[in-house]
Amino acid sequence: MSEREHDQLVLSRLVGCWQGTLLHRAYADQPFQELAAKSDNRWVLGGRFVEMTLHADTSGEAWSAVFYIGHERSERRHVLVSLEPDDRRVTTRLGDWRREQGCLVLTSPQSRAVCDVTVPGQLKLELTDAVAGREFVRFRADYRSGAPPVVIKPAQPREPRRFVIA
Repeated sequence: MSEREHDQLVLSRLVGCWQGTLLHRAYADQPFQELAAKSDNRWVLGGRFVEMTLHADTSGEAWSAVFYIGHERSERRHVLVSLEPDDRRVTTRLGDWRREQGCLVLTSPQSRAVCDVTVPGQLKLELTDAVAGREFVRFRADYRSGAPPVVIKPAQPREPRRFVIA
């Protein structure tokens, strides 16, 4: 199996419709809210990234976040871009597949995201933030899927493009 096929296989484990529970809090001194949640994950950008759209209802208010997870072949690492409209921030985390743990671990200077796919049909996500040098778990999701395993969708081959911004 080539490196490209391996990276697609890792990402394909995330694809599907997932439902479960989400523990969420905005600050370290707040208690977790336990919410019914779902994550709709699909291939985007020609099969190079997985778009994860997380949804939950918090006392009648909708909470959502969007994650894009892909693999940078030139750097040989995974990348996660998250959009969290509640906080109006965009965060980029870089990391790799940890075979012995069966998860993607992606970090930035202020946070760490872990996507655990060790058990087929189960997806666990955890996002840890650091505020004033103190880490806390911002959210933890435990999802299940009733869908069959996802077949790898190969990316469409194309020439690299260069953009000049003047």
